[in-house]
Amino acid sequence: MTSTEEDACADNNCVLFGDDALAVPNKAAWKYTDNENNAEDKTNVGLDKNTAQNQDTIVIAHGNIGYSSSVSPSSDNDVIRDRTVKGNDQTSGKVAKVSNAYEFPPLTRIDPGTVGQRVDVELEDGRFFTRITRAVGPPIFEIPKFLSDEECDHIIESAKNNGLNVSNLFGAEIQDELNSDIPLAEISRVSEQTWLQRSHLGEDFLNRLHKRLARLTELDIGTIRRSEHVQVVSYVPGGHYHAHLDSIDRYDRPCCFQERCDDKALTPQWADCCRLCRYITVLYYLNDAEEGGETAFPLADASDATLAEKFENLEEQEWYNLSYYCYNSSLVVKPVRGTAIMWYNHLKDEQTGYLGKADQRSQHGGCDLIKGSKWIANNWISSPSSEDRFKPSHFYTES
Repeated sequence: MTSTEEDACADNNCVLFGDDALAVPNKAAWKYTDNENNAEDKTNVGLDKNTAQNQDTIVIAHGNIGYSSSVSPSSDNDVIRDRTVKGNDQTSGKVAKVSNAYEFPPLTRIDPGTVGQRVDVELEDGRFFTRITRAVGPPIFEIPKFLSDEECDHIIESAKNNGLNVSNLFGAEIQDELNSDIPLAEISRVSEQTWLQRSHLGEDFLNRLHKRLARLTELDIGTIRRSEHVQVVSYVPGGHYHAHLDSIDRYDRPCCFQERCDDKALTPQWADCCRLCRYITVLYYLNDAEEGGETAFPLADASDATLAEKFENLEEQEWYNLSYYCYNSSLVVKPVRGTAIMWYNHLKDEQTGYLGKADQRSQHGGCDLIKGSKWIANNWISSPSSEDRFKPSHFYTES
């Protein structure tokens, strides 16, 4: 993160809506003017630079990828490092004594190249997928046909069978907004969701998905398997999610995927116990939305000056309200069934190789669904700080 970004985010002013959550409550996020005062031009602004350029497609076979781990991400077995590390002084960079435990490897980060660059990557043996760069700051990739129609249907049906509930916020109660008299467009999140585990999706299905994700992200398969469960979200007309971060930039609590929070887990009180450490988001479109429902990145590839401007006098701005300003975003992605969108929520700490600061340019959200229905799913790839790299994930159980 540049010094300008840090200045722009002073006093947590830039932390609006963490996924499933308000990471840090911000009164400015709740202030909106009436619809008559927001009749600004809602045409597509600034998207030409994201149009795919005429470039030769690069082909990357799986065997040619340089992984940070000594084991291929598609390996069936997680990497277990039998190590004893002396000391527990986190300030000196040492970690607690751990024997025969999984060690989260240092993070990889894919070079996005230039906007519009197309790279064919081997995500299954002998099967190539096209990875398209949509932004470089942060790196945002589009992968068409990442999921088959059958896989999309399976996720949707599994979600319906499990039952969906009103989508909540991490650290705040969305029901308070829903029960208020503020307009629907000014409610931060309007959707239903559920969480799918291995028992819901099936052993074979989830293993196949995890291996594909490991090759896509170039991360160790053990890291993929130790991340959060799959979240599925359903929208009806009027549904949306205003711009937010999927992760949190605070260090006074442990990572949620490594901390058992008992009855607080996956509730608005989750934030009292832990922080989100979601290095990567991979979002899947499970159906074709008839109209609306795009995913918008208002700050993708923003300059330092633009970033500072967006967070200056935030209470006087509304760029994060995607009901009003979806198409003013620098990147808007239309939902297409089977397509995956991947992006980085954090920078990589260059000193440790582990989780760095949250990237404010990864602010994103779901624009208003106008017509039809919209189904998406999220895979959040979690990563610890270097001192917690031996600490187990409570989402992982031996299969």
